Amino acid sequence: MNYKKLNDNWNAEPNAPEVSTIIENQKLVIEFRLNYFLFNQFSAGDKGRLTFIDCSRYHLGITNDEGYYLGQYRIGQNDLPWGEFYQILSGLNREFPTSTVVNENVAGDLNHYIFFFRDNTLEVEAREYLFEIIKN
Repeated sequence: MNYKKLNDNWNAEPNAPEVSTIIENQKLVIEFRLNYFLFNQFSAGDKGRLTFIDCSRYHLGITNDEGYYLGQYRIGQNDLPWGEFYQILSGLNREFPTSTVVNENVAGDLNHYIFFFRDNTLEVEAREYLFEIIKN
């Protein structure tokens, strides 16, 4: 599998990221607490916001780190390291697990994103994404 890591200098809080999802028109918005333990530029309560533009569909599943390492996720630990935010460039079947459709009319060349949170795994198919920091 060919992938690109997208979260340099930031990541989700490792213990309780408190992930939330909002659908706005053709966008999927994910908010979560940022890891202030590892990244000194953040304080307790700071949040990250990922906005996926022209989002076709997404899946926020319950596969956590334990399940991942036990082989309960469709991607193995030798294929994609746990705990980061990635764009999948090639080598992965585009068939998501049961997914939520955001906009079935979004077509064309869409990107496939995966973000491993502590207790959830997010997969998104969208044209692009934006990352913002929300200071507490």
